[in-house]
Amino acid sequence: MNSHTVVTYTSWGERLQSACCGVCFGIILFLGSFPLLVWNEGRSIERYQSLEEGRKNVIVIADPADSVDYSREGMLVYMTGKAGAGSDTTASDPTFGVSPSNALKLKRVAEMYQWEEHKSSHTTKTEGGGTRTETTYSYDKTWSDHLMNSGSFSDSSYQNPSSMTYSSQVYSADPITVGSYTLSSGLVNKINWFSDLIDDGSLSVDNIADEYGQQMAMVYGNGFYLGNNPSFPDVGDMKIDFKYIPEGTVSLIAAQTGGTFSSYVTKRGGSLLLLRSGYHTADDLFLLAQRDNAIITWLVRFAGFLVMFMGLKMVSQPLEVVLDRIPLVGRFAGDLMGGATCIVTCIVAAALSILTIAIAWFAYRPLLTFMLLAIVGGLGYMMKKQVDSKRNETDYEIPTVNATPIYADENNFV
Repeated sequence: MNSHTVVTYTSWGERLQSACCGVCFGIILFLGSFPLLVWNEGRSIERYQSLEEGRKNVIVIADPADSVDYSREGMLVYMTGKAGAGSDTTASDPTFGVSPSNALKLKRVAEMYQWEEHKSSHTTKTEGGGTRTETTYSYDKTWSDHLMNSGSFSDSSYQNPSSMTYSSQVYSADPITVGSYTLSSGLVNKINWFSDLIDDGSLSVDNIADEYGQQMAMVYGNGFYLGNNPSFPDVGDMKIDFKYIPEGTVSLIAAQTGGTFSSYVTKRGGSLLLLRSGYHTADDLFLLAQRDNAIITWLVRFAGFLVMFMGLKMVSQPLEVVLDRIPLVGRFAGDLMGGATCIVTCIVAAALSILTIAIAWFAYRPLLTFMLLAIVGGLGYMMKKQVDSKRNETDYEIPTVNATPIYADENNFV
């Protein structure tokens, strides 16, 4: 792996200016975290209530092969059956002439051999409050499904092609049916469990539509290789692989719209459009959707906490930079302040995040709200107790000595 190192210096004034500019952005992040957390709780509650409403109102279609019952128009229905594509509508790639039988979807994965830049930095503080940064750039070759812009590389001697001849694509059978019903585009988009397409001998360069592909491509593995030697690839070489989704059982919940489906709008204002691979009962689909909702809720909560923490940390950054200016001990004072503000901002961000979540939940989940408030109170009590203990360590009583005064005899003075 080839590499080189670049050393840069930043003065104390530049650091202070950057930190002061960061305060404005930190305030924006801090204030923006509150509506993010509130919105997430509202979304989570709406999704939960919509799923519960759907679970109570869903109607089961016992046999999808039966003729379409239009009396269920607009109702929330559940069905499970084999998703299939007709022989004339199977998914296919017209460019490379790949058309597996009975495929619901076909994905072309196009990758190009390119230079990739890696960067690692190490920053140390200098006397006077400045910083010295060593940045090491290293380069190696790798396969990538997207173009890497070598124009932004630190070393311009490493060059990638400016474009990729072929790109990744997904092709779907049209229509895809389950019994007498046709899946809507929204449900088709949820079919995404791809597996590798194994070449059965049908891959051929002769089936490639364009002249460039016919001249440059060779059958390689379960796809094609465009280059001189797959064992020793050069920058700019491409390989094309294929993945597909065969016909199989699916389970779905959606609103019946004629002989197809659409999203079901609940009284709460949410929408329901569920599909999973394999056989699942209606209750299974709702439970899986509730699990996904819980995962998303916690991920966004954590994201809101991180945004708030970063905002507070950026607001306190100028104080650390100012302390770095102190002669002799500045670097240590700045590092100490940086560690202390990191701990404090983490505690404050956690407390405010929990408090915001509790307020957002107050109208919907009173019991959980009181539990969260109790946690916030506990954090506040711990902080107060820690401050009091530090104060007690510095407050001490001056000892007193009981002594008898001694008076000198005037006659003894010379």
